[in-house]
Amino acid sequence: MTQLAITSIVLGAAIIAARLPGIVAPEKFRTHARTFPRSVLWGRILIGVAAVWAGVSVYRAASDDWAWARPLIVIGVPIAYWLVIRFADQFLAVRGTAALLLLVAKVAVDAADRSDVPWRLVVTVLVYFWVCAAVWMAVAPHQLRDWIGVVTANNARCRVACSFGVAIGALLVVLGLFAY
Repeated sequence: MTQLAITSIVLGAAIIAARLPGIVAPEKFRTHARTFPRSVLWGRILIGVAAVWAGVSVYRAASDDWAWARPLIVIGVPIAYWLVIRFADQFLAVRGTAALLLLVAKVAVDAADRSDVPWRLVVTVLVYFWVCAAVWMAVAPHQLRDWIGVVTANNARCRVACSFGVAIGALLVVLGLFAY
C-alpha cells in the first residue's frame, strides 16, 4: 500500500466518523455542533494537538544550520500554547480545527506529490479546499458558527449535510483501497 492510499483511507475514515453521527442521531449532533465553536475544552485539546504536531515538525526541520534553534522550539511551543489559550480564547475550537486542517493538508499533499496516479488530484483538490476553509475559519470563526447554525437548523438539513460528508469520506476510502 502506498502512502497516498493510507492517507486517503485514514482521511476518508475520519470524515465518515465525524459525519456519521449527524445521520444516525441528528438531534444530538446538532446540539454538539452548535456548541463546538465556543467550546473551551475542545479548543484547548485541538490547539494542544496542533501545537505538539507543529512543534515536532519544526524541531525535525531544524537540521544542521538551524540546530541551534531546537532548544528554543522546545521552550517556545509550550509558551506559545499557553499564550494562545490565555489571551486568544475566543472561538479557540474553530481556530484549533483550522490549524489541524492545515497540518493534515501538508501530509496529504506530500503523499499525493509522491504518487504518479492521476486520481491523486482528487486528494490534492480536496486538500486545497481544506486550506481555503482553514484560512476562512481562522480569519472569521464567527461566520463558521453562523454557517453551522444554518446547516443544523433542522434534522433534514443536518442529515443532508452529513450525508454529503460521508459520501466524500467513502470516495476517499474507495480511492485508497482500489485506485492508489
